[in-house]
Amino acid sequence: MEGLVLRPMGADDVADVLEVQREAFAVEARLYDDPALPPLREEADGVLADLAGGYGFVALWDGGIAGSVRVRVDGDSLAIGRLAVRPALQGRGIGSALLARAEAAAPATEALLFTGHLSEGNLRLYRAAGYVEQRRARVDDKVTLVHLRKDLLRRE
Repeated sequence: MEGLVLRPMGADDVADVLEVQREAFAVEARLYDDPALPPLREEADGVLADLAGGYGFVALWDGGIAGSVRVRVDGDSLAIGRLAVRPALQGRGIGSALLARAEAAAPATEALLFTGHLSEGNLRLYRAAGYVEQRRARVDDKVTLVHLRKDLLRRE
Protein backbone atom coordinates (compact mmCIF):
# COMPACT_ATOMS: atom_id res chain seq x y z
CA MET A 1 0.00 0.00 0.00
CA GLU A 2 1.54 3.26 -1.13
CA GLY A 3 2.25 5.74 1.65
CA LEU A 4 2.08 3.15 4.44
CA VAL A 5 5.20 2.54 6.53
CA LEU A 6 5.41 -0.15 9.20
CA ARG A 7 8.12 0.02 11.84
CA PRO A 8 8.85 -1.22 15.35
CA MET A 9 7.10 0.67 18.13
CA GLY A 10 9.36 2.63 20.45
CA ALA A 11 8.93 4.32 23.80
CA ASP A 12 8.56 7.68 22.02
CA ASP A 13 5.44 6.33 20.28
CA VAL A 14 3.49 5.44 23.42
CA ALA A 15 1.40 8.62 23.69
CA ASP A 16 0.35 8.41 20.02
CA VAL A 17 -0.29 4.66 20.26
CA LEU A 18 -2.60 5.22 23.23
CA GLU A 19 -4.42 7.99 21.36
CA VAL A 20 -5.04 5.72 18.35
CA GLN A 21 -6.00 2.84 20.62
CA ARG A 22 -8.54 4.98 22.47
CA GLU A 23 -10.05 6.23 19.21
CA ALA A 24 -10.36 2.70 17.83
CA PHE A 25 -11.64 1.07 20.99
CA ALA A 26 -14.12 3.90 21.65
CA VAL A 27 -15.98 2.52 18.62
CA GLU A 28 -15.92 -0.93 20.23
CA ALA A 29 -17.07 0.53 23.56
CA ARG A 30 -20.15 2.00 21.88
CA LEU A 31 -20.82 -1.31 20.16
CA TYR A 32 -20.80 -3.12 23.50
CA ASP A 33 -22.22 -0.25 25.54
CA ASP A 34 -19.17 -0.58 27.80
CA PRO A 35 -17.04 2.55 28.29
CA ALA A 36 -14.67 0.64 30.58
CA LEU A 37 -13.09 -1.73 28.04
CA PRO A 38 -9.50 -2.47 29.16
CA PRO A 39 -7.83 -0.87 26.08
CA LEU A 40 -9.56 2.41 26.96
CA ARG A 41 -8.15 2.38 30.48
CA GLU A 42 -4.60 1.34 29.60
CA GLU A 43 -1.82 3.74 30.55
CA ALA A 44 1.70 4.22 29.21
CA ASP A 45 3.23 1.74 31.66
CA GLY A 46 1.09 -1.04 30.16
CA VAL A 47 2.38 -0.36 26.66
CA LEU A 48 5.97 -0.13 27.89
CA ALA A 49 5.60 -3.43 29.76
CA ASP A 50 4.34 -5.08 26.57
CA LEU A 51 7.33 -3.70 24.66
CA ALA A 52 9.74 -4.94 27.32
CA GLY A 53 8.30 -8.45 27.08
CA GLY A 54 7.47 -8.64 23.39
CA TYR A 55 7.13 -6.64 20.21
CA GLY A 56 5.12 -3.69 19.06
CA PHE A 57 4.65 -2.21 15.60
CA VAL A 58 3.17 1.02 14.33
CA ALA A 59 1.75 1.94 10.96
CA LEU A 60 2.60 5.42 9.72
CA TRP A 61 0.30 7.17 7.26
CA ASP A 62 0.84 10.74 6.12
CA GLY A 63 3.55 11.16 8.75
CA GLY A 64 1.43 10.16 11.74
CA ILE A 65 0.67 6.96 13.56
CA ALA A 66 -2.41 5.42 11.97
CA GLY A 67 -2.38 2.11 13.81
CA SER A 68 -0.51 -0.25 16.06
CA VAL A 69 -0.30 -3.83 17.25
CA ARG A 70 1.52 -5.72 19.98
CA VAL A 71 2.85 -9.27 20.07
CA ARG A 72 3.96 -11.51 22.90
CA VAL A 73 5.86 -14.73 22.26
CA ASP A 74 4.80 -17.72 24.36
CA GLY A 75 6.77 -20.80 23.35
CA ASP A 76 5.78 -21.59 19.76
CA SER A 77 2.81 -19.21 19.88
CA LEU A 78 2.40 -15.54 19.10
CA ALA A 79 -0.24 -13.76 21.14
CA ILE A 80 -1.38 -10.80 19.06
CA GLY A 81 -3.23 -8.01 20.79
CA ARG A 82 -4.30 -4.40 20.84
CA LEU A 83 -4.54 -4.20 17.05
CA ALA A 84 -5.93 -0.70 16.50
CA VAL A 85 -6.39 1.56 13.49
CA ARG A 86 -7.74 5.10 13.58
CA PRO A 87 -11.44 4.82 12.66
CA ALA A 88 -11.12 7.40 9.86
CA LEU A 89 -8.43 5.25 8.22
CA GLN A 90 -10.03 1.83 8.57
CA GLY A 91 -10.78 -0.15 5.44
CA ARG A 92 -7.52 0.81 3.71
CA GLY A 93 -5.51 -2.33 4.52
CA ILE A 94 -3.65 -0.88 7.50
CA GLY A 95 -5.03 -3.50 9.91
CA SER A 96 -4.16 -6.31 7.51
CA ALA A 97 -0.62 -4.98 7.10
CA LEU A 98 -0.15 -4.70 10.86
CA LEU A 99 -1.53 -8.19 11.38
CA ALA A 100 0.87 -9.65 8.80
CA ARG A 101 3.79 -7.81 10.42
CA ALA A 102 2.78 -9.13 13.84
CA GLU A 103 2.66 -12.68 12.49
CA ALA A 104 6.23 -12.29 11.20
CA ALA A 105 7.56 -10.88 14.49
CA ALA A 106 9.23 -14.11 15.62
CA PRO A 107 9.42 -17.77 14.61
CA ALA A 108 6.24 -19.53 15.73
CA THR A 109 3.89 -22.32 14.74
CA GLU A 110 0.68 -20.46 15.55
CA ALA A 111 -0.78 -17.02 16.13
CA LEU A 112 -3.54 -16.45 18.67
CA LEU A 113 -5.83 -13.48 19.17
CA PHE A 114 -9.30 -12.58 20.33
CA THR A 115 -12.03 -10.04 19.73
CA GLY A 116 -15.57 -9.44 20.89
CA HIS A 117 -18.48 -11.37 19.41
CA LEU A 118 -20.16 -8.21 18.05
CA SER A 119 -17.01 -6.94 16.33
CA GLU A 120 -17.93 -8.11 12.84
CA GLY A 121 -15.29 -6.00 11.10
CA ASN A 122 -12.57 -7.51 13.25
CA LEU A 123 -13.91 -11.02 12.73
CA ARG A 124 -13.99 -10.48 8.94
CA LEU A 125 -10.39 -9.24 8.98
CA TYR A 126 -9.14 -12.16 11.04
CA ARG A 127 -11.03 -14.78 9.06
CA ALA A 128 -9.80 -13.31 5.78
CA ALA A 129 -6.25 -13.56 7.15
CA GLY A 130 -6.72 -17.27 7.84
CA TYR A 131 -7.75 -17.29 11.50
CA VAL A 132 -10.19 -19.93 12.67
CA GLU A 133 -12.44 -19.64 15.69
CA GLN A 134 -11.33 -21.92 18.53
CA ARG A 135 -13.72 -21.05 21.34
CA ARG A 136 -15.90 -18.38 22.92
CA ALA A 137 -15.64 -17.15 26.48
CA ARG A 138 -18.36 -15.07 28.08
CA VAL A 139 -16.91 -12.12 30.00
CA ASP A 140 -20.21 -10.66 31.22
CA ASP A 141 -23.75 -9.95 30.00
CA LYS A 142 -22.43 -7.66 27.26
CA VAL A 143 -19.21 -9.25 26.01
CA THR A 144 -18.26 -12.68 24.78
CA LEU A 145 -14.69 -13.05 23.56
CA VAL A 146 -14.07 -14.99 20.35
CA HIS A 147 -10.66 -16.68 20.46
CA LEU A 148 -9.09 -17.37 17.07
CA ARG A 149 -6.00 -19.24 15.89
CA LYS A 150 -3.91 -19.28 12.74
CA ASP A 151 -1.54 -22.07 11.79
CA LEU A 152 1.67 -20.31 10.76
CA LEU A 153 3.25 -23.48 9.38
CA ARG A 154 0.90 -23.35 6.38
CA ARG A 155 1.99 -19.96 5.08
CA GLU A 156 1.68 -19.57 1.36
